[in-house]
Amino acid sequence: MFYVVLGVVGELLITTSLVLGLFIFWQLYWTTWQVEEVREAAIMEFHKELPPPVEQAGEQRTDDPPPFQPVGYGETIGVLHVNVWGMQIPIVEGTKPYLLDQAFAGHYPKTQQVGELGNFVIAGHRRSYGNNFRHVDILESGQPLIVETKDAWIVYEVDHKQIILPTQTDVTLPVPFEKGVSPTERLMTMTTCSTSTGGQFGNSHRYIVYSKFKYWMPRESGTPEELSTEGAR
Repeated sequence: MFYVVLGVVGELLITTSLVLGLFIFWQLYWTTWQVEEVREAAIMEFHKELPPPVEQAGEQRTDDPPPFQPVGYGETIGVLHVNVWGMQIPIVEGTKPYLLDQAFAGHYPKTQQVGELGNFVIAGHRRSYGNNFRHVDILESGQPLIVETKDAWIVYEVDHKQIILPTQTDVTLPVPFEKGVSPTERLMTMTTCSTSTGGQFGNSHRYIVYSKFKYWMPRESGTPEELSTEGAR
């Protein structure tokens, strides 16, 4: 009888291990494969209505970028270019799971729009459904993060990084963690899941990447020279 029970327990453990292994495979790889075409299609759809990019480097402007006209919930704001990852990521309005699960980065609606004075905050999955922000830990100070809109290129530069708790929502304020303070800078803040030590496999904490506005460029004047190194990781 003892050996029969032992055999049953052993089979249950093996079955549980297989189920867990399949779940991990589905979560980390299958979900990403599923949405890869969705992400590419969203980028193509965004570019379809735009004229071809001007190949030459354009005029770098540090005056106020053109006001961004808000889009509807779930609609595309633009495309985030992260050179060091060799990635282009559609940015949509809203952070509901059904949007992030399509390999989109989502804009927190109550935060500033791209290029505005204050804090343009976006979220993305780190280790599922596209792995958009998987490599936030390798971003370093001074590296470019470029948001492409229909009218302009908004170029930000990585400033610093931080790991916080999910309850620390003041990170989305116009001046992060400074309630009631009027902003004097144009920021972009990226948020994604993290372990307490910055690891990819956990969601107990949030990995934050802060970047600051460097310059903007009208689409018709050219393309940021930083994009020439896209994919050079």
